[in-house]
Amino acid sequence: MKRNLTLGLLLAMVLAAPTAYYPNGIGYSWTYSSGMEQVFTREQNGLLVFERRLAKQPVSADLLRYTENGVFLEGLIIGQAVQRYTPPLQLYPAPPLVLGQEWGGRSSFGGQSVALIGKVLRIEGVNVPAGRFNAYVIRTSTVTSAGGSQVMEIYFVPGVGIVRYATPDGATVDLVKFSVPK
Repeated sequence: MKRNLTLGLLLAMVLAAPTAYYPNGIGYSWTYSSGMEQVFTREQNGLLVFERRLAKQPVSADLLRYTENGVFLEGLIIGQAVQRYTPPLQLYPAPPLVLGQEWGGRSSFGGQSVALIGKVLRIEGVNVPAGRFNAYVIRTSTVTSAGGSQVMEIYFVPGVGIVRYATPDGATVDLVKFSVPK
């Protein structure tokens, strides 16, 4: 009886353990108000494939590496071809995030130079269809040598992921559902 109780408590602690600071692993998925679904579908050459889908159809996929130094974008899968970032771009720094923290880098991709800068601006309460959260608001700025640029505020919750995307013009895309593999 005592042994079963101890095993039960251990199992409950394991099941109650939070997901990683930056959630990742095959089967994790996020569904957003835009209809976009983001899913870790498989591992490929030691990298996690992070697929974006619309109407259950793949649109694009990132190749991500999670390390003690943060999260790195190693490349993209376009059709059946893999295109690499040289060197990989750091998407997030080592946890935990800290207010005012900045990171960034430059890389080559498809013959272009790409620069990414991230900064933790504030912590803000946000209410989305998936629930109410206190999120780190991170501004990301991406610029390419071809003249492309994108600025976005990402509302990130440790253990959950991105709960809102917001553009400078006020448009938002909110998290509707977050699924953890069983």
